[in-house]
Amino acid sequence: MKALIVFSSLLLCFLLSTCSKDKLSPLEQLPPITSKGANTFGCLVNGEAVIFTNPKEISYGLKADYDSLGELPLDSNDMWLVFENKSHIVNLFLNNPLVDSIWSLNFNTGIYPSILNPQSYIMIDSKISSSSTGGFFKSNFLKKTLPLFSGTFEFECLQPKACGTLKVTNGRLDLDLRDLQ
Repeated sequence: MKALIVFSSLLLCFLLSTCSKDKLSPLEQLPPITSKGANTFGCLVNGEAVIFTNPKEISYGLKADYDSLGELPLDSNDMWLVFENKSHIVNLFLNNPLVDSIWSLNFNTGIYPSILNPQSYIMIDSKISSSSTGGFFKSNFLKKTLPLFSGTFEFECLQPKACGTLKVTNGRLDLDLRDLQ
């Protein structure tokens, strides 16, 4: 009986020592939704976590708009952000971030800077929001929070023939624009 207790105890210790912590789910891997300039970006693309937490992987920021007379006022600037690491490339373009705080991600007329006046869009690893997708990007009012910019977004394919099964959910970003390259 004593041998059985010792054997059971040793077996239990062995089993407990070989158990590892469960892996985090893709949603649990995403950075928290904040608005303090944490320089984070994350979303789920078809269930896979896409994450950026290093400001050196984030570039650009507010871009001036021009017309035939030259540069337009600050409140007509656009936001163009590029996130790039070894695994993913994300482009986010939002028209007039100092005026708007909600953007539809349902249209696309081409990507910046190839097209001078594109509609707001997000492109993740060459998968782009367009007239074939439905979605939004919502942020705090940048005019009040500048230089901090934070928001949430999601979009998904509405026309499978055009964009397959693309589904981007739980998107969030929180940036201090002063830290961008």
